[in-house]
Amino acid sequence: MKSEEKNIDDTRFIDGLEGNLNHNSDDDFEYNLEEIYKKLQNIGSFTINDSKIYVTLLKVGLSNPAIISEKSHVDRARVYDSLKRLVKRGIVEEEPVKRAPRYRAIPPDVVFGTIRRKLNNQIELANSLENQLAQIKTESTEQNSVWSIQGNNKINKKFYEIVNNAKEFCFIILTLDYSVSSINELELIEGVLLDNLRSNPSLNIKIALKIFPEKDDQKSILNRLFHANIEIYRWKPSSVLPFGLILTESEFMQTFMSGTIPKPSYEFGIIMEKGGQEQLNGFKHLCIWVYRQLCKQLVFKKKKNGSEN
Repeated sequence: MKSEEKNIDDTRFIDGLEGNLNHNSDDDFEYNLEEIYKKLQNIGSFTINDSKIYVTLLKVGLSNPAIISEKSHVDRARVYDSLKRLVKRGIVEEEPVKRAPRYRAIPPDVVFGTIRRKLNNQIELANSLENQLAQIKTESTEQNSVWSIQGNNKINKKFYEIVNNAKEFCFIILTLDYSVSSINELELIEGVLLDNLRSNPSLNIKIALKIFPEKDDQKSILNRLFHANIEIYRWKPSSVLPFGLILTESEFMQTFMSGTIPKPSYEFGIIMEKGGQEQLNGFKHLCIWVYRQLCKQLVFKKKKNGSEN
């Protein structure tokens, strides 16, 4: 789709190119030149000097390198380099003489017609390859593929990917940084979990985290998760785990504390894809043990005034 949209942009560019070059106002002309240079570079067939020289030749017509350099404000040595490239690509035509040839621009409809055809051929080739490669079945029986993962952004991205891929269950032990940092991250986790539950109501979700009673916004989020039938566990006051974990029926990620100043950070971990049943069951038992031994299940009860606690 992006390639098709790019082709449409190219068409609009070609249609408007000559009109932009024929502006009467010098200010408008200069402004439009800069816009044209950028578009030519974005298409990928032109450098900045190529762009200036091609547009200059469209404006002044058949010219020698000295005039092209003067009108385009490109160093003369660079003009020769660009002209050689542009002639080779069929964008500029060289006068067929042995000495001191002059140059002229190939009309935009011819140049960009060729570019369009090449782009369309590449799109067709990409679609064909995609379909063919999708039919190739891997012969590998590899399982228990364990990889390291490093960096907060990568860990967060993988966390949400695992949540979204869960089909049967999703057990989570949230690291301390989610509880002590901005509430925004916990709200993002809430949104992903609830979205997944809406599309898969039978999904079994359990989550353990550090809870701060004085944080009303945290309590509101947990209340909504609880009423979505998500089991919530709070760490016991004396329990602060140096690791976090997310586990589903097919993969897991475990992260480890890498620092405590100015706040807890977890910048390193391991992930397992296509996990074997024995390994996944082992981590499942670990999660359940943490929930039962180091945490306490959270239950929201209604007070007499109708509020919940």
